[in-house]
Amino acid sequence: MTTQQTVPRCTGTHWPVVGRGRIGCAEVRKVEAETRTFRALDYRYGGGWCRDAVAAQLGWALRLLDADCSAAVRAALCSALADLAGLAGWTAFDSGRPVVAHAWLDRAVALATEGADDALLSTLRYRQGRVFLHHDAPHEALESFGRGVAAAESGGCVLMLSVLAANQAWAHAKLGDVRPALAALGRAADAFERADAADAPASARFFGETDLAAMAGTVYVELAAAADAAYAAMAVSELTRVVARYGDGMARSRSLCATMLATSHLIAEDVDEAAVTADRALTEAMTLNSQRFRDRLAPLERQARLRRANPAARDLAGRVAEFRAAA
Repeated sequence: MTTQQTVPRCTGTHWPVVGRGRIGCAEVRKVEAETRTFRALDYRYGGGWCRDAVAAQLGWALRLLDADCSAAVRAALCSALADLAGLAGWTAFDSGRPVVAHAWLDRAVALATEGADDALLSTLRYRQGRVFLHHDAPHEALESFGRGVAAAESGGCVLMLSVLAANQAWAHAKLGDVRPALAALGRAADAFERADAADAPASARFFGETDLAAMAGTVYVELAAAADAAYAAMAVSELTRVVARYGDGMARSRSLCATMLATSHLIAEDVDEAAVTADRALTEAMTLNSQRFRDRLAPLERQARLRRANPAARDLAGRVAEFRAAA
């Protein structure tokens, strides 16, 4: 379910066929600029708004690999193209196309490896893990996150160590493994305190204090559902602050967290507050084009149906089901 609205046109630079021409830093900077533009669109409107444009842009930009250039430019180009390919994979993932997502992410990994960019490689391993995690493959996700940790350590990217530890915590929480989940969450907080965002690749700089809190809330709601309902109160505390902090530039993240907040309220047996929070999340999400958001409504609907004896919970389950069916 999406509404018609004015969205920045998803068009990029159509690169000429370079053949045996020579390129330099200017062409690399163009790729980087296009990636920044598309990444902002993805955060604000969801991958569905820009997936095709990102893939088309990448198809053109990959032709630069056929050009002559110095070794230094080649390495920088590979990194820039890897970041763009990673974004192509991420927007495909957000659009509900996991096979395409994995294909683009595999290409991105190969490019980052050729460019010897371990810091960027760590972000790509994180994204691969998130695709696995979303599709209920936490063990495969943990393997990808582990590879990401090795790349982050090799590349000296402490911020990505925080990101990866937080996501390892999420995977463990999905498995109902309380101690490993909380231990990984602790490592994420420790690494975040030591991190300098300036040393991280552009694709990792999204991760700030609010995002760390969002991951903590995510872990707690997963533990509440899988292991101990007492964690729901901790999830409510973290996610309430997170939803209030995210601005319009991170609309998808805000909507995802609001959905988890509503789920946490349900597990805590506060059905009325869950309904209010969920309705707000569904209204805001009407500006998104994100299959991932629609998929993430499933736990909310499931928790509401578990409480179907409560009329408010039963009504909420129906509204969520209607949103998912109409989207």
